[in-house]
Parts: sequence; structure tokens; C-alpha cells
Amino acid sequence: MRRTTLRRRALPSGTRAALAALTSAAALAACVTAVPQAGAAPSAAAAADVITIDTGASQGALRKPGLGSLFGVASLPDTPKDLITRSQTSLAQHQSPDGDASFPTNTEAVAAKLDGTGVRMVARFNDMMGGWPYEWKSLDDWLTKVASGTRSIQKYRNLVYAVAPLNEPDNKLQGAFMNDPALPAGSYDSKVNYVWTRSVRAIRAIDPTVPVMGPNYEHYNPWESADRQPRMRDFLRNAIDTGTVPDMIGWHSLGPSPGDVPETLTKYYRPLEKELGVPGAPLPVVVEEYGPGSDDFEGVPGTMVKHWAEFARYGIDYATMGVYNGGGLLGNTLRRVQGGAPAPNGGFWFQQWYKSMTGNQIAVSRWDTRHYQAADGVAAWDAGKRTMTALLGGDSGDQDIRVRGLAARGLGPEVQVRLEYTDWTKDPTDADPRIESGGDPQSGTYTLFDKRMTLDASGDLTVPVRAMDKYDGYRLTVTTPGTAQLPSTTYEAEGGALTGAVLHTGADARYLASGNAYVGGIDGANSSVALTVNAPDTGVYAMRVRYANGGTGAATHRVTVGGRAQGEVSYPATGGWLDSTSGIATERVLLAKGANTLTLTKGTGNAELDWVDLRPDTHRYEAESATVTAARRSNYFNDYVPGYVGGIDAATSAVTFAVDAPAAGTYRLTVGYANATASPATHDVSVGGTSRATAAYGTTSDWLSSRQQDRVEKTTTVDVPLSAGVNQVRFQKRTGNAELDFITVAPSP
Repeated sequence: MRRTTLRRRALPSGTRAALAALTSAAALAACVTAVPQAGAAPSAAAAADVITIDTGASQGALRKPGLGSLFGVASLPDTPKDLITRSQTSLAQHQSPDGDASFPTNTEAVAAKLDGTGVRMVARFNDMMGGWPYEWKSLDDWLTKVASGTRSIQKYRNLVYAVAPLNEPDNKLQGAFMNDPALPAGSYDSKVNYVWTRSVRAIRAIDPTVPVMGPNYEHYNPWESADRQPRMRDFLRNAIDTGTVPDMIGWHSLGPSPGDVPETLTKYYRPLEKELGVPGAPLPVVVEEYGPGSDDFEGVPGTMVKHWAEFARYGIDYATMGVYNGGGLLGNTLRRVQGGAPAPNGGFWFQQWYKSMTGNQIAVSRWDTRHYQAADGVAAWDAGKRTMTALLGGDSGDQDIRVRGLAARGLGPEVQVRLEYTDWTKDPTDADPRIESGGDPQSGTYTLFDKRMTLDASGDLTVPVRAMDKYDGYRLTVTTPGTAQLPSTTYEAEGGALTGAVLHTGADARYLASGNAYVGGIDGANSSVALTVNAPDTGVYAMRVRYANGGTGAATHRVTVGGRAQGEVSYPATGGWLDSTSGIATERVLLAKGANTLTLTKGTGNAELDWVDLRPDTHRYEAESATVTAARRSNYFNDYVPGYVGGIDAATSAVTFAVDAPAAGTYRLTVGYANATASPATHDVSVGGTSRATAAYGTTSDWLSSRQQDRVEKTTTVDVPLSAGVNQVRFQKRTGNAELDFITVAPSP
């Protein structure tokens, strides 16, 4: 059985699910060969975790905090304006000195992109200082920069929701700071407070009304360190005494727990604000950078939503996701594609869902309010549309979403329920293990089911979300009965030609299956489901299969397209059948342009099928995520575009890609490269240790490390034979010098 290079979706793995599975081994064993009959009740399964949404508990207008990014818009790469509009509400950007638009993410460079989008930014003045940590030169130098930045924002004043004079002043002012004779004697913190006062006064002398945000500490979790609450107290006392109280209070929240902000806000900051009698209290709150720095956060839907949920509960006004690589990519939610502008990945579609939500915010509660890493969500009730919308995610396993008060809102007894997900992909063969380095471009989202369901006697509804994947994002919509809608790329299994299989259309299908039907009993040696699928072009396609496998081990189906064998799709055990649970399996297939007959035939074990979705494979094999030998992984200029591999200069220098081929055959590899020497260069291309071709690289205007970044990039192609499954494709230095960015894989013409 060959390994798929699309990330398999996680199956229930929570403690309670595991315990339940251990105590019901006999029941599971009985399910290995037993297929549920039409009309049967859902199978017994481990208790699902519960998220409760109360449509009657309005929390006011949607603020959508957290729907923003640090340096998310850039002039290089050129962030598309329409994508900014569709996914962001706020940004944090480098402040420009007056008249300077040279830096790709500074305020003057991006202002034109924001005009008309409704997106506004906090302008970070400290970034004009330069260096990291910031290199303090003198008070006069700093106040000159403050004045220049304040003059700069007058040209795009309507795009600025606040200025942040300081950034992480609790530890980032270095250089001559402590020895500057223009600063009063005293501690580091007292000098910072003096600089705050002088900075705000300098800003107000030019613009008396622009909102000022501060202190913008890097760390303000007072329970972690004894100095943090006294530091905030001294800051506020100084601000009160000098008339420089910020219009918005702000800090960073860069710890692993989404609960850090509510803990800090409710137990430390708000009581301090009340104690000191801060003018204008309660002040609006800005979390100018948030995120755990855990390598599975930036742009990842299931990680983001847990933070959004806490921000929404506690009335945070603005929050921007901290992203430290890939500026200009809207918080790691865009990916560069060959020959075009950045394209959306699963994180973008999740942010767009949030941006498009309408109505009033309503209460969402987790099954365990003590567990900040549990699945969570945000929800809204739109009375005009009579629609409840919720965004959910953040944990692996089964979830029940209990929606209360629907009958009291005028819905029922039947409602239309749509459950969708946005897929965050990760290639398991990557040498780079970070989840956030995945995120292939996606053409859109996926629909798990869209069906009518009946409210219970209390006028409430329970919606099953089975085998939630902790990195994906989910959208639940409940509204008046209507017509079900599935993407045009999705094919219901029951719509195929069945051989030796059983169609389920009873109560068991109505519980969970899309279209209220699924196919089981694919148990005989030649049992199969054949679907007629359409491909816009010849190429490699990503196939996702919604299935269930109630056995104790993985099952497989053999895949053929037009009679040509294309390996197997593997179905990990789901702990039940499609009357009670489901999972998503992934595989790549080759399709010809037009109509194709795709057949799934029993292999090992047993699996039931709900639907198959087929979309062009958008995966690029990035050089920096491959295995690199005697060369270096590098970032583009200023880290604002994901990386490449340079220094492929020694005789042993090489980059080895793990390439997945759906079937044996000849494939065309398109290679992104740069060669700024005066002469062409070549690499030997081997597959599985056997030399197969030579890649030739013409000259380019510069290296990938230049300010022009990937705009200097060119592509070349090479045809190589690949076996079905994962192939080790090695590019090794032969002559000259070339840097590698990526390869893409397609059938040879």
C-alpha cells in the first residue's frame, strides 16, 4: 500500500474516545464485517465533546477581533487588493518616515492597497528606529522620527485606527538607551515611561486627534512574573500624571494558551484600570500581536479560531496575528503560485468566512471551560436572514454542536443544516515539519453535508461533527429549509454505478451522510463504485473521499481511472460506520480532460463511501522543505516571501524532493530557479538514485536574495519517469550555479 503525500485527516484521539474504544472492543470486533442496515439507529460510539451555541444569548454586534495580521500587506510580494478586502479587518504595519515608501510593508508602501477596502492599520512607530532589538541613538533622533512618521500618516489618515509609539518597550530598546544623557536617571522602565510621554506629546503637537495605542508590551501575563503588574501600574500612573493616557490599551499575547488574554484582562488589567481611575476607562483593547509561536499557528484555521473565540467572549476590539515570515501574505493565508499572484489557502477561506459573517454575536461555550486548548468557536444570529452561522475547530475527534433556542427564533420544526470545512494541507514527506509551512492553495472549501434536520422537543438542534481535524476550520449554518448545495467537484457515491455494494437510504443515512444516502457492503472481491467525473484539463488531481471504516485496522480500495490502475486509497479506522461517524481520506489521481470513469474497488478490509471530491492538485514541492545536502536554506529579502535553496555550489550539493506520482509514467517537472552568473548552469536529475535527465538553467537578472525576490525567477522543465507512489527526485550540481525555489509535477504532454 503506497503512502499518500496529502495529509491524512486525524481520527478521534481524545482521552474519552480512547477509553470508550478500549471498553467496547467486542462491539468493534463485531462491526468488522457487519454493515448497518437501512433504517437502523446510529451505532453506539464514544461520547463526543460538546460545543453549545445559544442563539438567544446576544452579545451585541460582531467585532470580529483577531481577523488581522502583522505586516500582512506588502508591495513586494504584491498583495492582491481584493483578497485584502475579503479576509482582513485590521493590520499592524511598519510606520513610514514621511515620503518613504521603499520598505515593502511600511505604511506609505501599502496605503494605496488599503484605500477602499475598509481595512485599517495600527502604525508601529518603533520600527522606524531600525535594528533588532531596536537601536536607540538619541532622544533627539527618536523625536525627529516620531514627527516624521506623524506627518506621514496625514496622507492616509483615514486608514489608521491607531498609532503605536512603542513596540515591546519592556525589553527591546537597546544600544545607547540606558546611557543617553537626555533621558532622566533611573531604571529602564522609568526611562521608557519618559520616552512614552515625550513621544505622545510630539504626536499630539502635529495631530491632536489620532488615536494612540500603548504600551504595547511584549509580555503582560502578570501571573508569570512579579515585575509585570508593577510595570503596567507605573506606566498608567505616569500616563495619568502627564496627560498621555493611551486612547487604546494594548499588549502582545504570544503564549501557547488562548486563555492568556481573558486571564490578563479580567484578573489584572481591568481591576488595575479601576484602581487607578484611568480616564476614559474601560479603554478599548488591542492585542497587536497574538499567537503561540508553536509552528502550527500562523494562518492555520483550527489554531486561529480558539484565539478568535476568546477575543470575542471578552470584548477585545482589535487583534492582529503575529506572523514573522511571509509578510504580505495576509497572515500566512496566501501562497505563491507559478506565473501568478499569491493565491488563497485554507486559512484564507476561513478568514473570509469570518469576514462575511453577519448579525449579532451569540454565546458559544466549550464542553470544558477549563480547557483552553479544546475545540471552540464564534457564532452569530442574523435575525433578518433567520440564520445561525458558527465557525468552529481546534481539536481532533468527535464534536456535537448543540444549538439552542432555534424554535424561539422562529425556525423549525425542520431546518436546513450545512456543515463545511476548509482544508489545511501538509505534505508528510516534507523535511520541514512545521504545520504552518503547509497550506497548499485551495480553490475553495468543502461541504461535508447539506441536509434537512428536525429540531428536538425543546426547539434545539444537535449537529454531529465527526473526526474533526484540529488544523482544519469548520462552518456550520442553520437556516430555513431550502435546497441542498454541494460543490460541482463533489460526486455522491450513491450516484455511481454499484457492483456488489449496498445503498443505504434509511434513518442511518439521514443521521450523517451527505445527500441522505451512502454506499456500504463493498465487501466482495470485485465490489466497486464507479463514478463518471469531469476534469477541466488533463493533470494530477487531489481526490478526497468521505468514508467510514468500522474495522480495527486500515482498509483500502483499489483506484482505476478509465481502466488504468492508479494505486490504492487508504482508509484508517474511524471507530464506526457511516451511520455514526466519518473520516476523510486523500489520494492523488491522474485524470484526462473531459469525462473519466473513476472506480473504487475493494482492496483490504472494509470501508463505506459517502462522496468523492476531485480538484486540480495545487501542491508545489518547495525546495526549502526538501532534503538539502551541502547547500543552504535561505529566506527571500527581508523574510517577506517563503524561502529557497542557495549555495548549491559543491560537487555534492543537492536538493532531494519526495514526489508523489499517482501512476507509473513520464512526468514533466517545472523548476523555479535563479542564476545570476553570466553563464548557463545545469543539475543532474536522478530518480531513485538513477540519473534520468539534465536540468538546464539560463541566466536571470539577479539572485533570489535580491530586493526583487522571486520577480527575477525563471522556470525550466525536465521530463523524467516516475514510479507509482513516492519517488526520491534529486537535483545535484553539475555545471555552473543555480538556486532552486520549487518544482511542480504534471503528466508529460
